Amino acid sequence: MQKYRIEFILHTYNTTGQAIKSSLAEFGEDVEVQDCLDAEARLGRDFKINIVVSEPEEIFDLCAQFGRIKSVKIDDGGV
Repeated sequence: MQKYRIEFILHTYNTTGQAIKSSLAEFGEDVEVQDCLDAEARLGRDFKINIVVSEPEEIFDLCAQFGRIKSVKIDDGGV
């Protein structure tokens, strides 16, 4: 099965990085969730998400429930 490494920024208002990571753990491998410190972001928080999955759409659907997805990068080579 084809694997994809996806990386994106998730802007949220009412959640933690640990809650996001726990939700993503069953859908992919090598889950990384990093808090992005951004002085411009007065409302909410940005998290950088990096995960290896076979179905990227599932991850985007799940994360859309937490907030807004931006800056998406998908690598399908050599994963």
